[in-house]
Amino acid sequence: MIIGIVTLGCKVNQCESAAIAAALQEKNLYASEGFGPADVYILNTCSVTAEADRKSRQYITKMIKQNKNCKIIVIGCSSQNDADKFKNPNVIAIGGTVDKTRFVCKIIDCLLNNNEYSITYDIVFYRKNSQKTEEYVGFCEKNSAKSNKTRAFIKIQDGCNRFCSYCIIPYLRGRSKSRTINDIKQECERTDSMEIVLTGIDISAYGYDLGKRPVDLLYALSDIKARKRLGSFECEMIDDEFLSAMKSGGFCPHFHMSLQSGSDAVLKSMNRHYTADFYYEKVRLIRKHFPLAGITTDVIVGFPTETNENFDETCEFVKRCEFSDIHVFPYSSRTGTVASKKYTALPKGLINDRKKVLLDIKKSLHDDFLQKNLGTISDVYVEDRENGFNVGYTPNYIKVYSDAPCGTIAPMQLDKPYGDGIIGSIEH
Repeated sequence: MIIGIVTLGCKVNQCESAAIAAALQEKNLYASEGFGPADVYILNTCSVTAEADRKSRQYITKMIKQNKNCKIIVIGCSSQNDADKFKNPNVIAIGGTVDKTRFVCKIIDCLLNNNEYSITYDIVFYRKNSQKTEEYVGFCEKNSAKSNKTRAFIKIQDGCNRFCSYCIIPYLRGRSKSRTINDIKQECERTDSMEIVLTGIDISAYGYDLGKRPVDLLYALSDIKARKRLGSFECEMIDDEFLSAMKSGGFCPHFHMSLQSGSDAVLKSMNRHYTADFYYEKVRLIRKHFPLAGITTDVIVGFPTETNENFDETCEFVKRCEFSDIHVFPYSSRTGTVASKKYTALPKGLINDRKKVLLDIKKSLHDDFLQKNLGTISDVYVEDRENGFNVGYTPNYIKVYSDAPCGTIAPMQLDKPYGDGIIGSIEH
């Protein structure tokens, strides 16, 4: 049986797919991660935007083109959001967002044992008032074995309590649920990867359901030898204690701190519980502790209440923050959210025009950040090969092209800009 796992969306989905692959390996089954010929496909879907939903559904057709007799197991946010759209004769089971590993393994066991398990269109939901074949209690599913990748993504929590007005994810993933510190530390100790990324749906909420704080996890992981990096988080997590714990604990000075808008009026409409000035103070605090920190962010353009003046405020604010990179997302209305019920979407042409403006600013800021780092010495984790170079990243997340061996962390001088990064030379 050839099993393929196709993963869309966030780092949390990647963690969960890795956990499925590890669990199948324990059954002496090999599951390749990526789209290729297979007898059984596991499709781990995303629903963060309407485009993500569309891509998730498109993969059903792509899989059947690869193998018209394939069997498909669908899981994730998009199938949790609307399972009916995934119904197809080749789709044998549709799951949701909780306990993905156990669900997939149960279906695979049925296939191996030639047990039909009433498989066609068995739909497992994890929400109240939903049709279900089994009842699962929500919890934060963990990775169960070593990562086979150069960088290990460690899921520390799941779910979200924020309910931003544009976001469907809290309705699909449920409330924030944290893994215990001991559980996370044990997984970090098991991995043989040279870099660990702590990730979750909202890692800023880590621990509060357990009577802990995010900084408590940093303290606990300070003696883990692998290089450590944080995933995306919210600005209120940053304070002097947290930043001091990062520095003493060997965490990379890379901060992906979600913004979404630089306009206070739009932030309020989005139900984001901070102001632009509050966010900027966190940026200043980061640079006090880490002067050359890579600070990256997400910005949504074209939120329904965003006026031309509001958009100009956002453009000026991102320049003020001097982000090293910006992920720019056009607003996508998600059925069931407050924003979809309350506001009328802006014209797509206007949204695309604003996106282009912000992408130009993004490139300029990224180029400026690279210039600031030229001539510095940095430890580069070399992971892959691209355009005739071996490539990797500095702790502050600059892409470096060099001839250093893959699978090593090498001190390099950052010599000159190249492509989307910098040419580096090994410092002896």
